[in-house]
Amino acid sequence: MTERWNYWTGPDEEDRREKYAKAFREEYQANGDDVQRRIEAVETAFRSETDIKLPEGYASGWRSPAVNEATQNAGKASKHLFAQAGDKRDTPDGKFAWWCLRTPHVLEVHGLYMEHPVATVIRAWRRAHEQGREPTPWCHLQSVPPGSGSRIYWPDGSAFSEWERFEAEGGYAGITFEAWMATQQQQVRTRAKKPSVDS
Repeated sequence: MTERWNYWTGPDEEDRREKYAKAFREEYQANGDDVQRRIEAVETAFRSETDIKLPEGYASGWRSPAVNEATQNAGKASKHLFAQAGDKRDTPDGKFAWWCLRTPHVLEVHGLYMEHPVATVIRAWRRAHEQGREPTPWCHLQSVPPGSGSRIYWPDGSAFSEWERFEAEGGYAGITFEAWMATQQQQVRTRAKKPSVDS
């Protein structure tokens, strides 16, 4: 694994425990080691069932307050701040996140809670579509329950309506990126066919 995808490093490949030493507490090491073990156990179950090998490492692991503040859509009380969460890198189709959504009992066995894929797959797809690049979804898993206590939780106020929009466009849990892109193209064609209304 390259340092770039390590739980404790950022895109600059520097160890955040050293770079942000003033913000790093002793208990964060134990927290981070623990959440990684749990996530690896779920990944092992996923690979055993699907024979799919995930990209190595994490899109995001421990974050200092400064890093969290600079991270798009990060919660102010994110569990990443305490090394109690990890964003496991996923396939372009979000296969790991979709699998976890379908198998919450596996998360329960390993004491993990999951951010709904609307935030980690669908939003990643929309950004990739807008930017004309390959998508890079992830699966956010944490070792402590969210405020709602739900095994799979909505991350913010707009997530549920985003999911409804996704479904209205023809999306569904488990859809591939290619199939989702086809729904976007169909939406464009449908809008183009609508007659204009005279003002």
